[in-house]
This record gives sequence, structure tokens and C-alpha cells, in this order.
Amino acid sequence: MHMTTMRKRVGARIRHEAGFTLIELLVTMVAGIVVLSALYTILDVTLRQTSNTFTRLDSTGTANSVLAGIENELHSACVASGETPIQGGANGSQASDANDLVFLSQYGTSASPTPVEHKIAYSAATKKLIDYTYTTTGGQAPNWTFGSTVSSSKVLLTNVTQNGSTPIFQYFAYEPYTDANGNTDMMLMDGSAPVPGTSALPNPDPLSDASGLSATDAVSTAEVLINFVAGAAGHDHENTSILGTATPITDSVVFRFTPAADESGSGTTFGPCS
Repeated sequence: MHMTTMRKRVGARIRHEAGFTLIELLVTMVAGIVVLSALYTILDVTLRQTSNTFTRLDSTGTANSVLAGIENELHSACVASGETPIQGGANGSQASDANDLVFLSQYGTSASPTPVEHKIAYSAATKKLIDYTYTTTGGQAPNWTFGSTVSSSKVLLTNVTQNGSTPIFQYFAYEPYTDANGNTDMMLMDGSAPVPGTSALPNPDPLSDASGLSATDAVSTAEVLINFVAGAAGHDHENTSILGTATPITDSVVFRFTPAADESGSGTTFGPCS
């Protein structure tokens, strides 16, 4: 009798134990899903921002390294008296334009250097900047001739696109400006510096290169402005799922072998390597 009574008491207690109803279980599951979704969203945003940051650093660092190399080549472009750095029209076998920067360059301390002709070409189809070089076939300074066959080529940068409607390469010459006192001096009209004595930025006035830089304009080119959008190596910045990984890169190379801007009244010719 005693054991039967004990069983009945235990059974009664078990029957009266309260549990979860189906509604309570569903509410708990929904709350858990909401919390997990919030955590996933935070983690996803954090990973995207981190990836975005590293991608920008990758694209910017690589592009800046390439621009530094181009600057070094261009700064060694005044290789002989009477020879201008930028090639256009009848100056050489090829002409510079919005997508092709053609110039002569040579390193070293030789009194009579033999330059190499470079063509840094942008291809919208392949999204690449490629440096093609051509060797001399004859002539003497400053009237060298260069072959039409590429002697070497090097891919400088991949995943490159044009920055809106701005050309990859723009060319500028010294032009007269009038300051606040009515004095006429010379400046590079690239739109980056205000007219002295004012805070007004002049509208950029690049030399025409729609059909190739003319020989006359090439002779007077004293600045090359380089502008493009760079994506990270190994990523197509137009199709990537990470937004904002394409980085606009702008730089300019000024040939400083030229008279100071306040010498316009002296009759000095303003141009590169003079």
C-alpha cells in the first residue's frame, strides 16, 4: 500500500509540471531568429567595410606606385637640347592623345644619351595601362628616329577605367593670365591653382588631343595630367559585390625646366626643357 501511494503522488506531481506551449515555443524561435539576423547583419557590414578598406588601400597603393614610375620616366625626359619630352604630330613616329602618352626618356649621366621612346597606352577593352618601348633606328639629337616595332612591353596597371568623361591623359601649356593689378603673367591652366591675387580657379584649358597632339602643341606641353579610376588587383571594380572599391586616382607631372611665371615680359619662350 505504501509503494502504491508513493507512485500515485509522484505521478500527480509529474502531471502537474508546467511545460512550454506551442505558441511560446514559436515566439522564442522568432525572437532567436531576429537576434541571429541582427548579429549576421552586423558581421556582414563589418566584413564588407574591412574588405572595402583593404581593397582601397590595395588599389591606391598600386596606382600610386605606377604613377611614381611614370613620373620618374617623365622627369628624365629632357634628354637633349631642342628635344621636347612629349611627342606629337611630326615630332616622332607616334603622337600623344587622350589614351596614349608618347614621350622620350633616358636615365644616366651620359653627355650624349640615346633615348627610348615610350608609349603608355590605355585600353578601354582590357582595362589596362601598358608601357610600350621603341628603340632608335637612326638620327642624332634632337632628330632621332624610332622603329614602329615594339621592343618591350610591360603591364603597369590592371582594372583601370576612365574617370567619367575626363580623359586619361591631358596636356597643358603655359598661357597668359591677368592678375588683380592688370599685370599679364603666365600659368598652367589646369584648374588646380587660383589666379594670383584672386581666389578664382580658372577653367581647365587642356591642349586639344582629340585626333592626336599636334607637333606645335607637343613642343609647348609643360604639364601632363593623369586621371583614372583604379580597382584593386584581382577584382573587377565594375562588377564586384563590394561597393566603393574603385578609387579615383589623379596626379600631374610638371616639367620644371621652364622660366618662372613672372618672366612673361622678358620675351622668354615658355616651354619644357628650355
